Amino acid sequence: MSRLTPSMLLMLSAVALSSRTVDETGFGGDITIYTRFLQSASATSIEYMKAELHAVLPSLRFEWRALDAADGTEVVDQLMVVKFTGACNSDVPVPPAAPSGALGWTYVTGGEVLPFANVDCDKIRELLGPHLAGASPLARGRILGRAMARVLAHELYHFLTKATGHASQGLAKPFYSGGDLASEHFVFEDAQLDQIRQSCTRGTHGD
Repeated sequence: MSRLTPSMLLMLSAVALSSRTVDETGFGGDITIYTRFLQSASATSIEYMKAELHAVLPSLRFEWRALDAADGTEVVDQLMVVKFTGACNSDVPVPPAAPSGALGWTYVTGGEVLPFANVDCDKIRELLGPHLAGASPLARGRILGRAMARVLAHELYHFLTKATGHASQGLAKPFYSGGDLASEHFVFEDAQLDQIRQSCTRGTHGD
């Protein structure tokens, strides 16, 4: 986790917030995700990322917007600003000396988890290397998009629950393997889903 920087405060200033009550269709309000891709991103991987995030958090409703298009007039329930670094494209070679480090992280200041996250596509692709090799272009795009969603879901868990700790299993655990990211089934444990549910319900009532 990292601290908030002045540039991130400027990002957030472009968005207005409101709150609504929980309705019968889900256990929280809408979550708007503002994205910023610093390098090339595959449309296929982005679509699979969105589908996988819905699959692991099916009771939450996500709206996706480009951060660069924010004009200060938007009103949303909850938001998270996500910056994607590296190339989010499975057809781009992985840098030969990609530095070690986290696949993603959220920002914290004064002990509070903030609605800002980073996802590092170069590190994700490096970890996925053996699973991408020999796969078809479509399969590579699907694997990468699914992995991006799982890293993002982990950061959403921190933001929505305000938890700085981790679970021992599932999407809330602290470390992933390439197999975790590429597997057909990798989800939150029930306890963490309950944390998310309770946090979203409290948040929409303003507690």
